[in-house]
Amino acid sequence: MNGMKYESIKTTILIILVLSSIVLTWTLWTYQPQYKDLPADDLVEEVTENVSKETPSIIKPSKVLYHIEGRHFGTFSETELNRVMKAIRTWEIQDVENITHTVQEDGLADFLSRNEHVEIFFPDSFPLQLYKSFLKINDKEHSLISFDRFVIDVDSENREEGTVYFVSTGENLVYEGRINSRFTDDFRKSFYNTATRYPEQIEYSLSETNSVYLPKDETVINRLDYFTDTINVKTFVERLFTDSDIVKGDRLSTGEVHTDGTRLLRVYNNEKYIEFINPTRMSGNQSDTTDLIQTSIDFVNEHVGWTDDYRFFSWNKENQTTVFKLYVKNIPVFNQNGLVDITQQWENNEIVKYDHPSVSLQIGLPPSPTKLKKGELVMESITSMRNFNPELLESVSVAYELKENENNSQFVSLQPNWFYRYNGNWEKVAENIGGREDGLE
Repeated sequence: MNGMKYESIKTTILIILVLSSIVLTWTLWTYQPQYKDLPADDLVEEVTENVSKETPSIIKPSKVLYHIEGRHFGTFSETELNRVMKAIRTWEIQDVENITHTVQEDGLADFLSRNEHVEIFFPDSFPLQLYKSFLKINDKEHSLISFDRFVIDVDSENREEGTVYFVSTGENLVYEGRINSRFTDDFRKSFYNTATRYPEQIEYSLSETNSVYLPKDETVINRLDYFTDTINVKTFVERLFTDSDIVKGDRLSTGEVHTDGTRLLRVYNNEKYIEFINPTRMSGNQSDTTDLIQTSIDFVNEHVGWTDDYRFFSWNKENQTTVFKLYVKNIPVFNQNGLVDITQQWENNEIVKYDHPSVSLQIGLPPSPTKLKKGELVMESITSMRNFNPELLESVSVAYELKENENNSQFVSLQPNWFYRYNGNWEKVAENIGGREDGLE
């Protein structure tokens, strides 16, 4: 009899725990904070306290790849990349010269993957001069060259000097620089000799100039969930308009609009982004593009616009546009609605169009490990799509896709997946072989 009572009590407690869990989950997903009761100046106070960021903290490497005795090992670990860049910062590079003609015989891809080469990847090419505050480069003549790959040759045995390379994969250009051999010796001991602990990568050759490297095994990445909050638009109004005192603002059903009679700042509530337009400057004339990236970084610094971990992602010299993308744990974030990009368009050294997300990530919930398929299956999915051209495949990368919760618009999920850049556009790798996902920003 006592046993029956004990089992009954256990069952009752179990039911209560299950019901409590359901209620807690429902409350979490449907919770709607009453921000309207808070003063506007109190919303996301930390946004207005952000400090300006230096260029090296905006232009950061995305991956490091070690070529060791015919095998390849790589990581996008932010901890590892920070260690690598900290070591490189102490180097002094000199005697930079163009050696493209010596590389063309074997092909750029083969040159990059040589044994004892270490490749440091960047999201897009950028002028070398932007890194002069980070790298010690005693060469003014080549300060305008652009690169998206920094290569270290750790084979410095019996050499007085070590060798590094600045490589533009898009333009197939290679510049060589010299450093003291003790730097490459130290790098070999501290990084190269222990690199086999990182996931092994398989090379997939696309052309003589390009290969992609994908993990031999499955990759585990945490799915992340966040509550978001609205950024303080007042700061943008005060700093984007020449005279904020004459700016008039109105609330619309779709958001807000602020104007001084010529310039326009519009807040889209549903789409969650801010758009600033300076129509009087739209002349169609181009200006010098050498400082475009730095000018864009300075512009965001001026109005405290780094509301999350945004980093340099791409630029277009002809259109004079720049894109700074949201990164979380050194992984880029994509979204079909553009909620993860700061974009700028310039003409005559003046901003003419500026888009910025109107929300920022705030409270993070416990992560959930997600297993991604191995590189072989990723390449099968990509190469099996209709009319696939290997020369148009530029890169393949792990990334997050930001998805909004249907029940609570302030709750977002960052879901890891494989993404690839094909003919200039980023797309998600289809789950089923032969399929194709919609393009993403």
